[in-house]
Amino acid sequence: MLKKLITQVTITAFAVVSVSFLLNDGDLALSDALRDHLFSHKVLVTTVAAQSNKSINKENKTKAENKIELPQDFQYPNGITQASDGTIYVGSIVSGQILQIAPDGTREIFFPGSESVFAATSLRLDEQRGILWGTSPDFLGVTNADGEIVRRPHRVFALDTSTGEVIRSLSMPDNGFGNDIALDSDGGVYVTDSFQPRIHYLAPEANQFETWVEDELFRPESEKIGLAGIARHDNGTTIVGMYSRGDLLKIMPQPEGSQIELISLERPLENPDGMQFAPDGSLLLTEGAMESGDGRLVRIDVLSPGTEPKPIETLASGFDLPVNLTTLGNNVWVTVSRLRHRLLPEQKIEIPDRFFVHHFVL
Repeated sequence: MLKKLITQVTITAFAVVSVSFLLNDGDLALSDALRDHLFSHKVLVTTVAAQSNKSINKENKTKAENKIELPQDFQYPNGITQASDGTIYVGSIVSGQILQIAPDGTREIFFPGSESVFAATSLRLDEQRGILWGTSPDFLGVTNADGEIVRRPHRVFALDTSTGEVIRSLSMPDNGFGNDIALDSDGGVYVTDSFQPRIHYLAPEANQFETWVEDELFRPESEKIGLAGIARHDNGTTIVGMYSRGDLLKIMPQPEGSQIELISLERPLENPDGMQFAPDGSLLLTEGAMESGDGRLVRIDVLSPGTEPKPIETLASGFDLPVNLTTLGNNVWVTVSRLRHRLLPEQKIEIPDRFFVHHFVL
């Protein structure tokens, strides 16, 4: 198997960017969409090394510029956010641990977890107010003395970024499942509910959720997961994804209430999950791809009028259940949970030995 290391990609149209990709001959190393995007901007690709390798990397067909390896005892990453100085926070699905990665690469546990924070499946940083918000749903549950799986009340929490102390911990209304979080400039918190057909809102300093939007379009099918990822644009437009159904919906604030519309896509998304707006206004999101196992990072222009159905540009694929992402300028960090095996009975005990955050430059 021929493995090629591409160490320089120079974009001459508007900017100069240097990135690295590790390519496997036989894999779809660069997606057609990403390859077309690069070469349409007069990209010069220089291959500086080649070596034989008989193994096929099945985890990721498009290698990120770099991968951040997480500590050995930190498993199943999910929630991720970053500060303006490049500090990254990563949460775990199976514990309340939150890892802090400094710009120089130093890694340390920022928060060890607590009785009320037993998972960190979404993280969003309100840097102005020094608050790290997160969701803590008991996704896997715990085994009681009788051998039964029980689940603790799903929660939303807030940490003081200067001390790491828990300053807020609220149960989800009506036994809801808080999946993902978006923040507004006033410090308001928007939380998607995977069990109830609604998006919750927590006003600054409030101690109780209110319903921001509730609609039958958000209702999941029986035994399915409903609302998951959420991204809020500066103009107030909010995009949410229906995880099991593969839909994207646009919520536009109106003088009275909100207008909700289904976004027409060229294909159903395969478990849309974490999402954020890129600097150019396009939507970046992860496709978990629970059934196929071919998780992806994709880009969709959801705001511009015109073309319908909206094309879906695949930037990277081959991930094992990507779940969330964060952006800073043109940098994108993606958490790949590698949790899929725990949902497949025949692979349940095969715990991966390493976990990563993948870094891309748009």
